[in-house]
Amino acid sequence: MSADTLGSYLLEESKEEGLDELLRSLWQLETSSSFSLGFQPLDKLLNAFQDPPMTRQQQQVHTQWSTQNRLRQPPKGKTPPVVEIAGATACSGKTQLLYHLVSLSLLPPKIHDVALGGKSHAVVLFDLSSRFSVLRLNDLMYSHVSSNYSTSAGALPDQEISSLILDSLIHLHIFRPQSSSSLLAALGSLSAYLLAQPPNHLSANRPLGLLAINELSAFLWQDRLDGDEDASFSMTNAGERANSGVFLYRYRAVVSSLRHIQQSFSCTIVATNWGLAPVSSMTGQPALRPHLPSVWNNFCTVKLVVERDRISKFGPGMSVEEARREGSQRWEAVEKSGFSVWINWACSDGWREEVREGVRGLERGGGYSFRVNRNGLLIGNDEN
Repeated sequence: MSADTLGSYLLEESKEEGLDELLRSLWQLETSSSFSLGFQPLDKLLNAFQDPPMTRQQQQVHTQWSTQNRLRQPPKGKTPPVVEIAGATACSGKTQLLYHLVSLSLLPPKIHDVALGGKSHAVVLFDLSSRFSVLRLNDLMYSHVSSNYSTSAGALPDQEISSLILDSLIHLHIFRPQSSSSLLAALGSLSAYLLAQPPNHLSANRPLGLLAINELSAFLWQDRLDGDEDASFSMTNAGERANSGVFLYRYRAVVSSLRHIQQSFSCTIVATNWGLAPVSSMTGQPALRPHLPSVWNNFCTVKLVVERDRISKFGPGMSVEEARREGSQRWEAVEKSGFSVWINWACSDGWREEVREGVRGLERGGGYSFRVNRNGLLIGNDEN
């Protein structure tokens, strides 16, 4: 075989790839195992969705293949997760959980060799209800840092803690759109804002680790009203648009923009939401029927339900004196009560079988409980 023939043969087998595709492939390989929020209960649950164990049938097929005949494929980059945290009632705990995830993304991994569990990432937050409190976030971050440091290496000066939190909070970018249209505009301009040269923010050297949305359904009723008015207007045009055309279009556009941002920055997306229709699930755990279009439901990796632990009420026949005697005990029970988090099995129709088996194999089916006190968010019965 001549050199020219050999060269042509090798050239035909080679694959052309642009520099952008090569850099993206390297980025995916580097970050394929780094989609961690730093919150162990949620990270374990997401791992069951992203790296589910093989089912028994898959294991049988896998063992039948010989090592020689097994296809060798390059590792594929993981898709960053999309998490919805929903509650059926007010004060259900979903915003507290969001505060904790945001603080972990912003804080550094450690300070003076004391682990803080942070990620040193930049965070973009779309506060659709304008109720996200930076002061509350600051207090929780302060409690998290001081409690972790005091249990390991004594006390850290207040001035140093405040400086650490300030250095972290400058990497939190908050947008407060007032409608779905302004949300779409903000999403569309986000890449240009983050990648501007020269940068007009201080997070240019940090990866975007988390894109958070507070109260995803904040514009739900306005969007439905706009859809109804649009349908009434278009009835004279032989029903050119469906009754929910505007409603569906806006959510499709939002999901399309979020998917584009996630592909560009490889960031995790976490959205809080409220539930309209509680239903019973096969597992007996709380579940919420989805009220948003299927394009959002299919976009989510997992949906969680958060609810406050219930405290028994006073009996109907209890006297005032008896209520006063039990008052201190009941107040203590209220202070020790917390929140429970469960997987929303009402949205599990599209799960693969290996994902179902992986979730069932988790302790409490992937559920967990937490409390919020002066030291921040505590998992389970942790009293620190």
